[in-house]
Amino acid sequence: MTFWIAVVLLCGATLFILATPLWRKNKEQAERAEFEMNVFKDQLKELDRDLERGLINAQEAETARIEIQRRLLHADEMRGQNTSTQTGLTKSTILFSLIGALVIVAGSLLVYAKVGMPGYADMPYAGRNFDSEKKVAFNEDMNRAIAMLKKRLESNPTDVDAWILLGRTMRTMERMDDAIKAYKNAVKFSNRHPAILADYAETQIYADKGEVTQEARKALQEAVESDPMQLKARFYLGYAKSRAEDFEGALQDWTDLSAMSPPDAPWLAQIKEQMQMAAKAGDLDLADFKPSKQALALGKQIALEWEKEQADQATAPGPTREQMQDAQEMSAEDRSDMIRSMVNRLAERLKDEPNDLAGWKRLANAYQVLGETEKAQEAFAKIKELEAQ
Repeated sequence: MTFWIAVVLLCGATLFILATPLWRKNKEQAERAEFEMNVFKDQLKELDRDLERGLINAQEAETARIEIQRRLLHADEMRGQNTSTQTGLTKSTILFSLIGALVIVAGSLLVYAKVGMPGYADMPYAGRNFDSEKKVAFNEDMNRAIAMLKKRLESNPTDVDAWILLGRTMRTMERMDDAIKAYKNAVKFSNRHPAILADYAETQIYADKGEVTQEARKALQEAVESDPMQLKARFYLGYAKSRAEDFEGALQDWTDLSAMSPPDAPWLAQIKEQMQMAAKAGDLDLADFKPSKQALALGKQIALEWEKEQADQATAPGPTREQMQDAQEMSAEDRSDMIRSMVNRLAERLKDEPNDLAGWKRLANAYQVLGETEKAQEAFAKIKELEAQ
C-alpha cells in the first residue's frame, strides 16, 4: 500500500511540475519556428552536397534526410499554431492543472489495473528484439509525419513542398501507390517542374520493380526538353532505353551524361557500371561513343556553376550570434527575398549571357514555382525567341 501511495504522490508532483508552463506567459514562437525551417532546408541542401561529394553514402544520406524532414515538419507545425497570450497565475489555472493531474494519475492507475500486468516480471535485456522495436518506432514517426503533411495540405492543397515531402515519405514507407499520387499532385501544382517530373518518373520506376512505363518515359523526356541540365532524368532515359534493348541509344545518353557531370560527381561510378553492362549486352565498343556538342557545352556550364558553388561554400563565413539574432527578427518579406537569392543570381547571369537557352528554361520554371507569373511569361517569351533563331 505504501508503494502505491508513493507512486501516486510522485506522479502528482511530476504532473504538477509539467503543468507549470500553463502558468507562465507564452512568448511568440512563429518567427523562431520559421527561422528553424530555413536552417533545416539549408541542412537538406548541404546533405545533398555531401552525397554528391561522396562524403556519405546513400543509406546515411537517406537516414539523415528523414530526421531533418521530421524536424522541418515539426517546425512548420509550430509556425502555424496560434501563440498563447496567457497572463500569469490564476485560481482557475491552478484548479484546472490540479484536476487534470488527478484525472491523469487516477486514470492511468485504473487502466493499468484493468489491462496491465502488475505481477509480470521484467523482460531480460538480452531477450528484447531491438530491430523490431526500431522498426515500430520508425513507422510511428513516419505515420506522424504523414498525418502532419495531410493536415497541412487540407489547409493549402496547392503546397508543392508538402506534396513532395509526402511523396518522399510514402516512398520511404514503401507505400508506392500513395507516393505516386503525391508526386502527381506535386507535378500538377508546380506547373510540371522538370525536377519534380524526374522524381515522379523515378518513383514510378521503383514502384514497377525497375520496369519503365510509357508514362514514366514521357515524364523523363518532358523534363529533359524543359531543362536539358536535368541529370537524373537523363540517367533514367538511358536506363529506359537499356531496358528496351536499345543499348546504342542508352550508351549515347550515358556518354553525354558523363560529359555533363563534374569530374568528382559520386554518380559517375554507377554510370560507368551501367555503360559496361550495356556495352557487353549489345556487343558494342565504348570507345565508339563520343559526347554530343550540346552535352559538352552544358558540361562546361555545369562545371562553372559547380566550381562557383564550391568556392562560395569554402569562403562563406559562418553566421555570428548577432547575425542569427537579426535573422530571427527579419520580416517574412525579407526572408522570402533571401530564399529567392539563387533565382536572382541566375537572372543576373542571364543578363550577361542572354543566349543561354537552358538557363532561360531553368529561370522560367523557377519563376513558375515561386508563383511569379509575369516574370515566368517574360522568360518563356525569351525562350521562344531563342528557339526561333
